[in-house]
Amino acid sequence: MNPSWDPKVIRTYVAVVEHGSMAAAAAELGYVASAVTQQIKGLEGQLGTQLLVRKPGSRIALTAAGRAVHAAAKPLLQAHAEFGDVTRAVGQLDAPTLILGTYATAIQYLLPQVLDALRLEGLLPTLSMREMETPDALPLIHSGALDMLLGYRYLKTDDPRPSEALSTRVVARESMLVVACSAERRSFVDCQASDWSIGDRTLGDRRLLLQWAEGQGFDPRISFETSDPNCSMTLVSSGLAVSLLPATVVRAGLQRGERISIIDVPRSQELYREIFVATRPTFEPAVLYQFLDLLQEAASDANDFSAESLREPIGL
Repeated sequence: MNPSWDPKVIRTYVAVVEHGSMAAAAAELGYVASAVTQQIKGLEGQLGTQLLVRKPGSRIALTAAGRAVHAAAKPLLQAHAEFGDVTRAVGQLDAPTLILGTYATAIQYLLPQVLDALRLEGLLPTLSMREMETPDALPLIHSGALDMLLGYRYLKTDDPRPSEALSTRVVARESMLVVACSAERRSFVDCQASDWSIGDRTLGDRRLLLQWAEGQGFDPRISFETSDPNCSMTLVSSGLAVSLLPATVVRAGLQRGERISIIDVPRSQELYREIFVATRPTFEPAVLYQFLDLLQEAASDANDFSAESLREPIGL
């Protein structure tokens, strides 16, 4: 008799393999580490073979059996997720729970307006929302751990790439703005020689800044590395740095009285990041298109604000 496979356990196994760590997999999935260990031991018991070799420093390595199971697990999880999408649609059961992954500033500045509008119209599903960065979230759509990702990309070469396994809809181009401390009244030339705050070398905002700066003929002195744009906002407001920040973050900072101003810069290259929604092609809840429309409206508000800010001396 063939054993039955629990998709949650298979998903846990894939997460452990891809992170190379029980603890990292537990953090991604929202489990305690002991639960992950127990699930892996249970799977090995079902199969009657060892899948992982535990190494010092909480790292793991795959056995030959482990590699074979991992190769088979990913398409299995994707098929399971797509089957669930289809059965919900056939049964006219709009997803009772929407599992949404998104980035921190979207939770702060975009989604409250969108989710409140859906709630007022009686369209808001039961929501399970998880903060995560776009590169980490994309594999979770395929596996079924997420239904939808609200993400971003700074350059066309960034993921997600066109794929039959992923449906990606760009909802907005969010302006990226050069900002400085309003008390110091810096010009664009002043900013070129200033200390900059931006993400580390692996992050898209850093790569966008460097590409744009090269076209302007200067090499920004990056003195502060942070993945949190609100930290950069604080450094800018304190006069310690200048930065390149998304329009939603800048608008919120100005509205709460941060000492920042938007610098008018040459636009030989348009500065923006794409905001997109990614789902499995089979995931088409009725609320999806209303959600997309509201996101476009919220992002448009931020872009309109930034355009108006360049015409008027606000934040001074």
